[in-house]
Amino acid sequence: MQIVVVGLNHDTSPVAVRERLAFAESALPAALERLRSKVQEGFLLSTCNRTEVYAFAGHAGSGAQHLSHFLASAGGLTVAELETFSYSHAHDVAVRHLFRVAAGLDSMVLGDDQIVAQLKCALDAARRASALGPVLGRLGDAALATAKRVRTATAIGRAPVSVVSIAVQAAESRLGGLRGVRVAVVGAGRVAATAIQHLEGAGAAVTVVGRDPVRTELVAAACRVTAAPWSELGQTLGESDVVLSCTSAPTVVIDRSMLESACRSRPSRPLVCLDLAVPRDIDPDAASLPGVTLLDLDALNLVAAVNRGHRALELGDAERIVSERTERFMDWWQGREVVPAITQLRARADAIRDAELERALARLPELSEHDELVVRTLAVRIVNKLLHHPITTLKDDPEGANMARIVQYLFGLIPASSACLPEMPKPDHMRAAGVVPAEETQ
Repeated sequence: MQIVVVGLNHDTSPVAVRERLAFAESALPAALERLRSKVQEGFLLSTCNRTEVYAFAGHAGSGAQHLSHFLASAGGLTVAELETFSYSHAHDVAVRHLFRVAAGLDSMVLGDDQIVAQLKCALDAARRASALGPVLGRLGDAALATAKRVRTATAIGRAPVSVVSIAVQAAESRLGGLRGVRVAVVGAGRVAATAIQHLEGAGAAVTVVGRDPVRTELVAAACRVTAAPWSELGQTLGESDVVLSCTSAPTVVIDRSMLESACRSRPSRPLVCLDLAVPRDIDPDAASLPGVTLLDLDALNLVAAVNRGHRALELGDAERIVSERTERFMDWWQGREVVPAITQLRARADAIRDAELERALARLPELSEHDELVVRTLAVRIVNKLLHHPITTLKDDPEGANMARIVQYLFGLIPASSACLPEMPKPDHMRAAGVVPAEETQ
């Protein structure tokens, strides 16, 4: 069995692709049920800048294929189209990748302090769907612990940043500050609440507009800002200098015509629109309107690149923590999957060796003590040499866990009825590993 991840993020794909593969919170149960039918364990991490699916699968190659088909189907893409924008990792590389993601080292904004909460939500959703088992459950806990360690032990955690803070900084830069500037926050979820806190801190006058009137009023009251009903969205846009939209709507909620009307009601005044949603909330065509500056997540990625440059010197300690925690997890993994098989194999070989030695020595009563020692040493050395390569391979090969199960079956260390052999690697992988001679696969 292998830990496998297939995904895409802000570095590998534009927002136009990412929005097709975004999973709304309400869609997660059904998606996890479909995923659970393909793999033993799995969870989905879907944020504004990444969609990744993690699984505990039979084999790295076939597992990645299953996950690619799953994602491609969800986004209405072919597998070939998906592979243009996606990546896949397995074994320790997959573990390290998740630890870096959790620590904010793979985020658009280096050190993003929102990803931990998003990962917790992803793991909780998988638990509720019975898709998170002992392996990925432990992996998720280890990732969260790694993120906490990076934040408490390195400079990355001393000045928390996020996509929201970068967006607010971008608005400040374009308007020369936000003190007294009127801002419409469209949406009433976690991102909206975080955005309001940043905007309030910059001195902006905020109005929050949401579809759910109860939730909108609660957010407005908690953040001490003004609430407006959804029916007044157009009017609120016309009264604002900045629009920050972050709903979970599956389609555009602010179209070009709405922003055209807003601009007519405010001639000669610029309007900065920040679209933090995936799928996007604001019609991309609105960027061509005179006086409108539209920044979606891809545009903000350019702003975030400066942030990454400033914080790059802080990466060394964080990467060392990730490496250390990855090794620790892989030690647990090896102990769980490989060590029992090695112990059983060694015990079976030693038992056979000792039994055959006693049988042979009983037929050679005239051997001197020295000669008997030579025979015993010979038997030990033969067994050790025969076992050395298999044991080393089980410990070091990424497919060691799968091989361990096969070894247990081949040597009768587990009952055939409970073998549950993993899906075997494809011939190309086996040939590359030296398991199958090249001529046997041609």
